[in-house]
Amino acid sequence: MYQIKGYTAALLVVFLFCSMVIPLAASKPTVLRPGMRGAEVESLQSALRKVGFPLKVDGIYGPETTKAVQELQRRQGLQVDGLAGPATGEALEGLLASENLTHVVSRGECLSVIAQRYNVPLKDLMEANKLASSKIIVGQKLTIPRALPVQSKPSQIDYTVQGKDTLYAIARRFNTTVTELLRYNNLPNPDRLQIGQKITIPVRTGRLPMIWPVRGRISSGYGWRIHPVYGRRHFHGGIDIAVPSGTPVRAAAPGIVSRTGWMGGGGLVVVIDHGGGITTWYLHNSRILVRKGQRVRGGDVIARSGATGVVTGPHVDFRIKVNDRTIDPMAWLP
Repeated sequence: MYQIKGYTAALLVVFLFCSMVIPLAASKPTVLRPGMRGAEVESLQSALRKVGFPLKVDGIYGPETTKAVQELQRRQGLQVDGLAGPATGEALEGLLASENLTHVVSRGECLSVIAQRYNVPLKDLMEANKLASSKIIVGQKLTIPRALPVQSKPSQIDYTVQGKDTLYAIARRFNTTVTELLRYNNLPNPDRLQIGQKITIPVRTGRLPMIWPVRGRISSGYGWRIHPVYGRRHFHGGIDIAVPSGTPVRAAAPGIVSRTGWMGGGGLVVVIDHGGGITTWYLHNSRILVRKGQRVRGGDVIARSGATGVVTGPHVDFRIKVNDRTIDPMAWLP
């Protein structure tokens, strides 16, 4: 009987030890390395292509990807090891945010399709590359000029009517008018909205109306800074909002959750796709409360804040991307 109790006690000690060790292990940032496969490798390859490396985006971390990462590290003054860790990711993001992109022409591509992909007028693309005609060849490098996140035509948001919604309240929330909502949706009676009804909301401001994901002190702004952990200059693609761990993190605007989970130095991350090439990113959470493919409303709680990934303390790193390029969130937040 004594041996059984001792065995049980030993198991309890092992369990408690593991329960303390596992969370620490889970907090280590993801490092992509040769031989790995998957969506994260594909994202890395896509980003490398955008800054001028003629890579095939196949999701396989092979010799070509390793060589590109090493060259990027060499140019940025980083340790040249061919491993894509947080420091390499930060350097790559800085290039994407602060410079014109480079596109390497692939077989079957034409100039108009490339311009549409990057939301850049064809005329601007031709001028940036000093092209007299739209003729391009495979392997040609094109400079993609930075495009302002302003849409010449009204963008639209698909909205699902919730309980207690009124047309007036919806119009105020999205910075539009009841008249516009009536015109866009051909509503015969504005006083009779039904829960679950789909309506289209026009957005004419050139930017998506948003709310703050959390309220707190801005501990680090958008742009170049000295990294608080690595101690070197890098480009910060969002704003850090200092809040206690466990603070509810809310969706800044309606959309569909496109990605959740562990993302390297960002820790536990939620990404929401708002359509029109606009996504919002919520980094360093302690818990994720939504799933991929879930539709959310602006203000819905999607996560709990925390200090996962590469951080010095609990906060929310909030980012807005337009066509995969970060913009200053302060320009869009109320």
